[in-house]
Amino acid sequence: MTNLNEQDWQKLKEELEAIEIPKEALYKARGKAVHQHRLTKRRKRRLYSVASVAAIVLLLFVTSIRVSPVFAQVMAKIPGFDSIVHMISYDKGISDIVENDYYEELGIVVKKGDYTLTLQGVVADHSGMTIFYKLESPFDLSKLSITSLEVSQQGIPFGVINSYTASKTGKRTVQEDQVEITSPHDLSYNNKTFEFNLHLSDATDAETKFSVPFTLTKPIEQPKVYEVNQAVVVDGQTINIKQLKISPLRAEIRLAADEQNTMQLLKFISVRLIDENGEDWVLPRNSWGGFGNLREGEVSLFVQSNYFRQPKKLTLVMERIQALPKGSDFIEVDFEKKKVLYVPNELDITIQVPSDNTMEVTYPSGGWNLFSEIVDQEGNDFSRNLIEMHVVSRENPYVKEVYTFDFDNAVNPIRFNINSYPMYLDGKVEIDIPLNE
Repeated sequence: MTNLNEQDWQKLKEELEAIEIPKEALYKARGKAVHQHRLTKRRKRRLYSVASVAAIVLLLFVTSIRVSPVFAQVMAKIPGFDSIVHMISYDKGISDIVENDYYEELGIVVKKGDYTLTLQGVVADHSGMTIFYKLESPFDLSKLSITSLEVSQQGIPFGVINSYTASKTGKRTVQEDQVEITSPHDLSYNNKTFEFNLHLSDATDAETKFSVPFTLTKPIEQPKVYEVNQAVVVDGQTINIKQLKISPLRAEIRLAADEQNTMQLLKFISVRLIDENGEDWVLPRNSWGGFGNLREGEVSLFVQSNYFRQPKKLTLVMERIQALPKGSDFIEVDFEKKKVLYVPNELDITIQVPSDNTMEVTYPSGGWNLFSEIVDQEGNDFSRNLIEMHVVSRENPYVKEVYTFDFDNAVNPIRFNINSYPMYLDGKVEIDIPLNE
C-alpha cells in the first residue's frame, strides 16, 4: 500500500470529520452488527472481543460507504481502498462479501523495471473471480496500454476475462483496477494456485510482462441452486424461467424464449430479486450481464448476489424487455457494393457505407450495444472481426457510431443481428422463487 504524506493524511482527516453520516442508517448497522455478534456468541462460547469489535467496525465502515457518497469519495482517496470502495458503493453482493469476511487479501508485490504491480485481493466462487490490483510507476500511467490480461493455471486460461476497469482517469502514477472473470460453466477449484498475467505497452511500444503466481487459501462456497421451471407470458410472448443459482459474487438467472414466439427477445433492461422486506438486488452496474443468446436458446442473466442473506421469500421481477418482430431484428449490408440492402422500416436506424470495411450508424440512444452476431452470406461468424468502433456524436435522442471491420475473407452480403433497441414488450415478469435448495 502506498503511504500518504503527513499533509495528505491531515487533509483526509479534516474531510472525514466534516462528513455527516446518516445517523439512523448507522444506528441500524450497529444494531445489526451487535445482533450478529450475539448470535455467533451463542454458537461459539469462546469469542475474542477484538474480533467482535473488528466485525462491528467493518460493518459500520461498509454501511458508511453505502449510505454516504461523500464518505465513499474520501475513503477512495486512501491508496488500496479505491477499487473495493467503488464496488461496495454499487454492488450489495460485494458489500456482503466484505462484511462476511469472504474477501481474501493477497498483498503480493512484484516490481518490473519502472512498474510495481500489487495483487491486493480476490473474491472467488464457482461462477468466477474478481481480482483487485494496483499498478504504480514514477511516470504517468495514462498513456499505458494493457495488451494482454488473463488468469491461468499452468498456462491454461481460467474462465473468461469479461471486463477490467480503471478506477482513475487523467494523469496518474497510481492506478487501481479490478478484473472480472466469469464462465458459462461452474469453475473448479481442485487446484487453487493461479497465475495473474498482465502485459503492458507504453507510448514507445516498450513491453512489460508480469506473471504473478497466487494461491487461494479460503474455502470456496458452494452455490445455492433453486429450480424454478415456470413459463410466463408477457405481451403474448412466452419466457421459460428455468433456474436461479446464487453464488457469493453474483446470482444467475437461467431462462429461454419459446420457439413459437412472434417477437425476438433482446435485452432485459430491468432485472431484480426482491425479498420479503422489499430490498432488491439488481443488474450489476458496469459489469458483465450474462452468457448466451436468446436466438440460440438458453441464456444466463447476472444480478447482484444476496448469498449471505437468509430471505424467507424471493420474487423475480423483469421489466422493460426489449423485443423486435422476428424478421425485423437484423440489418444487411453489401460492403463490396457499399450498399445497404435491408433495414426494418419500423426501426429508426440510418446506415451509410463509406468504404468496403466501414459502416456509419445512427440510432436512438435508448439502445445499448446495437449489434451482436455478425455473419456473412455463407453463415460464417465474423463477430470478432470488429477492428474499431468509435462514437462520432451523442445528440439526444440519437447516437452516431462508426464501425471498422476486417471482412477480407467474408462473402457479402453481411448480416448484423440486432442486440438492443428501445422497443419494449407491454408487461413484466413477476414470479416467486421456490426457496427449497
